[in-house]
Amino acid sequence: MNSRVLGLHHALKTVILLGFAVYIAYLVKTDGILLYIAPRMVDYVKWSAVALYAVAAYQLYLTLRAWRGRTSAVCDCDHDHTPSRSLFKNIVVYGLFFFPLLLGFLLPDNTMGSSLAAKKGMNLSSSSSVKKDSETAAGSGAETGTGSAPAGTPAGTDTTPAAPNAQTPGTQAAAAADGELFPADKFTQQYAKYAKQLYKSDLITVKEDLFIETLTSVDLYLDRFVGKKLQLTGFVYRQEEMKSNQFVVARFSIQCCSADAAPFGVLAEYDRANTFADDSWVTVTGTIQKTKLNDNDIMVLKVEKIAKAEPAKVPYVYPNFDFGS
Repeated sequence: MNSRVLGLHHALKTVILLGFAVYIAYLVKTDGILLYIAPRMVDYVKWSAVALYAVAAYQLYLTLRAWRGRTSAVCDCDHDHTPSRSLFKNIVVYGLFFFPLLLGFLLPDNTMGSSLAAKKGMNLSSSSSVKKDSETAAGSGAETGTGSAPAGTPAGTDTTPAAPNAQTPGTQAAAAADGELFPADKFTQQYAKYAKQLYKSDLITVKEDLFIETLTSVDLYLDRFVGKKLQLTGFVYRQEEMKSNQFVVARFSIQCCSADAAPFGVLAEYDRANTFADDSWVTVTGTIQKTKLNDNDIMVLKVEKIAKAEPAKVPYVYPNFDFGS
């Protein structure tokens, strides 16, 4: 192959690699990276940009080498590194890289909202997965004859009697009371512990760093929290089967990146709900109640106070890996 043509292929690869490295650096500098990945992944992406710069430098070296007429192999492997001579194939291959890179620079960085939430399905019962794990464990315990829990105790709860004289009568009574209010097993014990803390608050504020954990704790012991006050901030979301006075205050939860984003929210009821457009951000305060939606028991917030809110700088919420530690 002509050395100039070979050099052109290496130059194109250099531009592509530099383009992705610069795009990553731009997203990191503007904090736009947090619209695509969780904060704990940012350092890994930064290092990937460094690697891209290094490979781009090597491709630049190959470009200059080829343009100087030195087209002999630069490695000892047996692979054929000669680019395809097909113009169509080259356009398709390089286009697969240039096109998304071009879109990344030209299109604005938008946050996920109602349209994606509708496709993924809004989760109005954040404790559903925890309950499922607990019930599965309880079923396994019953099959193996490990005993059963008292009526009204969540599946899998440890019911082994405490050792005699292990506690004073006062602390035994307090523990028994807590156990009745917030019974727990190995899957729910961290939520039970947090639920006890929340139960003591006059107003439960759903904080950014414990968004899912707070909703899960309240939802898991919903009967205990009925009548309590709760406040949270999120975007407005609606489903067709909802009433005119209903909407969801929602956030997207991300484990790793936007590909695994899942919408979570709380159903809210407010007489003037139609004054708030879909995807507008609000802060609501209200009283926790129970209701049914699609034949499922869920939490509903009877709104007493509502205010427009600015979209959070980081609009998504993330699992708190220190929760329960």
